[in-house]
Amino acid sequence: MIRLLGLLFFVCVSASAQDELKQQQLIKKSTLHASITLGYGGIQNPVANSKNITSVILPNFAYYGERWYVDDFALGYSLIENERYYIDIAGRFNEDGFFFELDGINKLFATSVMSDNLKAPTRPSAPATVSLTPIERDLSYLAGLSSGIKLFADSWVELAVLQDITNVHNGHEVQLNGYKLLSVLGGMFGVEAGVNYKSSELIKYYYTIAPTEALSRLTKYELQSALNYHLKMAYEYPISEQLSFDMKLKYTWLDSELANNPIINENGYFSGFIGVTYHF
Repeated sequence: MIRLLGLLFFVCVSASAQDELKQQQLIKKSTLHASITLGYGGIQNPVANSKNITSVILPNFAYYGERWYVDDFALGYSLIENERYYIDIAGRFNEDGFFFELDGINKLFATSVMSDNLKAPTRPSAPATVSLTPIERDLSYLAGLSSGIKLFADSWVELAVLQDITNVHNGHEVQLNGYKLLSVLGGMFGVEAGVNYKSSELIKYYYTIAPTEALSRLTKYELQSALNYHLKMAYEYPISEQLSFDMKLKYTWLDSELANNPIINENGYFSGFIGVTYHF
């Protein structure tokens, strides 16, 4: 089995030719691929009064068997697959949960949230500072169907419908992504644009402040489903057979209604990493 990888994960770099670089999009069956990147990166946390996460090391691993595969913490089972399209059963962690788990503990200790700022003048009115008790949100795991179709050379469109299977919020996501790979200056450049629909169950669970969590008066607000948009860019340049330079950057635009609530203090957030990768 040969499987297409996402644009932000490239393995087994060869410095000999661009044609070999393009083969990094594919992983052959029953082969373990692992790498470790040393550099700097992290995730900006849009939750009010929460710390961003940063790191100087980024490990990656992937294994694809005849049907089953693991790609970091994403799991899947291939139902149909060829060089032009695929249909998988797929699973992964919910991204929103990491905003409350970035420090490696199960609680987010927020001392206050600001009711207004210049970036969001229509933010719901509330006292200047809303004191909170520690906010607890669990990390959920989503699973469902994922499919992709190749439009033309090195360009794909992917659709995934994923449901919470951990009974955390019982919500779901629908993701639509398109990406393109290009050979640029002897390296591989990838760009991806996408939209992510998040159900009201998911949004309300993570971003609604319960009355018992606010120690001061909080204006009532109601959250519904959300549409978030993102843009990813990645570049990999081979240094040697086992070393490469990697740069990855993603920006996510939050749904306007989601951004305008007391627990969020940004309209979007960055994530990414830059460094040198060693491929085992």
